[in-house]
Amino acid sequence: IVDKDQRIVGVFVGKPDDPQWDSEVIPGACRAMERASSAAKASDARTSAPHRRGNFTAISSGVSFGGGQKVPGNLVHPKWRQRLIARLLKNKYIQRIAGFQSSAFAYWAPKVYKEYADTLRQLFTEYPGLEHNFRNSIFPAVTFNCSPDTVSLSHVDFNNNPAGWCAITSGGRFNHTSGAHLHMSPFKVAVEFPSGTTSLILSGAIEHGNTPILDGETRFSMTQYAAGGLFRWVKYGFKSAKALLAMKGGKEIRAAYDGVAGSRWEKALNLFSTLQGIDCDRQKVFSQA
Repeated sequence: IVDKDQRIVGVFVGKPDDPQWDSEVIPGACRAMERASSAAKASDARTSAPHRRGNFTAISSGVSFGGGQKVPGNLVHPKWRQRLIARLLKNKYIQRIAGFQSSAFAYWAPKVYKEYADTLRQLFTEYPGLEHNFRNSIFPAVTFNCSPDTVSLSHVDFNNNPAGWCAITSGGRFNHTSGAHLHMSPFKVAVEFPSGTTSLILSGAIEHGNTPILDGETRFSMTQYAAGGLFRWVKYGFKSAKALLAMKGGKEIRAAYDGVAGSRWEKALNLFSTLQGIDCDRQKVFSQA
């Protein structure tokens, strides 16, 4: 998906050229998520309670900031859920999906990827207690939508980086021509989202969701993303906006980062590659590695 200036603002990536992807990787990841869902419900029935994204079990892991947190930190879970998450993160099929999502992000949004890499490197260096979910992924957070009937209601992920990308991989046994489409209301599009494929979207800015699946069908999904608060925390000198404004010179530091009204969005849009310029952007970003 491109905007009027040919900037890439969404990508339906598809799947890697891997004969094991559909036969082993996706089924293996779906089995792991279904086991986690069953175990979560057995430990705490509240895990299956409806939430604003839908009526399915969602298990999240990683580094976040927002929702009352005073500093960035690892998501906190009871011990039984920590064990579930550890098994999911160690699953070789889930790790392969995580790596593919991150690589697709780097390929289609190289300048945004570099912004993530530079910012998160500073964050994890400053706070060595923060934990990566995967060694092969740039994203600091993941959510496993583990119920076999995962269908997301239309929503915006307000805590996610609004100018950042979110990677979603769908899996299960369903007819992708009759249901499970990925719809994005502002773009007025609904796109077939087959099992095993990945989409990259601006989940923190664009309202999105899925169309229903049929009775008897199954669907799971795995999503990686980054909280917008992490980027502001680093840019503000490892401080909240409130703490920054309370210190001498804080207003000037914030103004230097935020700029005049609307300019931060302009900076963010300049990180999005165009169809014409993406090959050049890839060379500039990754030739520096």
